[in-house]
Amino acid sequence: MKRRYFIESLGAAGLLLATQPLASCHNPSNGLNILVLGGRDFLGQAIVKAGRQKGHRITLFNRGITNPELFNELPLIKGDREKGMMAYEPLTQQEWDVVIDVWPQQSKLVDEATSALQNHTKHYVFISSVAVYKDFEVPNRAEDYPMVSLPSDKADWGYAEEKAASEALVASRFPKHHTILRPGPIKGWRDPAYDLLYWLIKLQRNESILAPGNGSDPVQFIDVNDVGNFAITAAERKAIGAYNCVGPTKETLSWKTLLETARTHLNSSSELHWSSQEFLSTQEVYAWSDLPLWAPISDDYFMQIGNAKSIAAGFSHTPLEKTLDDCLAWHQQEGNPNIVFGTGEEAVGLERARELEVLAQLKQG
Repeated sequence: MKRRYFIESLGAAGLLLATQPLASCHNPSNGLNILVLGGRDFLGQAIVKAGRQKGHRITLFNRGITNPELFNELPLIKGDREKGMMAYEPLTQQEWDVVIDVWPQQSKLVDEATSALQNHTKHYVFISSVAVYKDFEVPNRAEDYPMVSLPSDKADWGYAEEKAASEALVASRFPKHHTILRPGPIKGWRDPAYDLLYWLIKLQRNESILAPGNGSDPVQFIDVNDVGNFAITAAERKAIGAYNCVGPTKETLSWKTLLETARTHLNSSSELHWSSQEFLSTQEVYAWSDLPLWAPISDDYFMQIGNAKSIAAGFSHTPLEKTLDDCLAWHQQEGNPNIVFGTGEEAVGLERARELEVLAQLKQG
């Protein structure tokens, strides 16, 4: 998988979002009245679960099609955002403490939602992405790093531009009452992707593994429940502005630490064979497509985004081993136990025979 496609799967120019202090985290005794746009898919269900655990009143707005078995005990207002402004009319019959907008990839939908709900909610939380930054040339990018520019022709917009435009709409319509969350790759329970799972499944199979680089490159992903919990925390505290939601730990995590931790945790007998980027290039083995989630710092700092602001605002990290367990548990429940990597229409990782060929070349020196 090329990185540009990966970014698109994560789900205004020069906009610098406010960095005001957090408001009081005092909540009414009966909790906040929260409207979640979505709420039954990957991140949405984590947000709903976190809100319920903290005693808030949650109402869902969706078509009632995706995972209809989830949260049947909660109020559901059925509607299709693809149908335009008219879809939001039932939502304007109530007043909301917070609206949480989960993962729309079209700024048009955010334009309509924020316009319809502008006078009907006290706070708006929008799930954006680290993809909005204009480049990845600087390590530890903070939230005030410049964002992508927006071409005048919207036909030239991609995922990053749609997210950046959405952020601008939210900030303009709720200037002192908005929170923007910018997650990196999200992993954990209900994650359908096989990028992190590629490595975990190979470890479970006790295979010898062609490992990326010399192990020193950073890797970032965040547990879905951490983003869900922080979305609710931000709503409670009326956190203003943008927050990078990255991990899986406070400190930089290297590939060596990740794979060795996972190997120990899974009691795997796999051998890790680290290989230089130069060697891999000669073997036509590439980051992202052949070695999922690997973003060498010799290319850029995509996997080195700063998280100090979100941590100061109450963001917490799930233990790495718990995230790994949740990924594997979901795969065991819903995935293909016999998945063959490197094959099929949406091939992920190296095909095993090819990996063994490269490992043989590596051993020969």
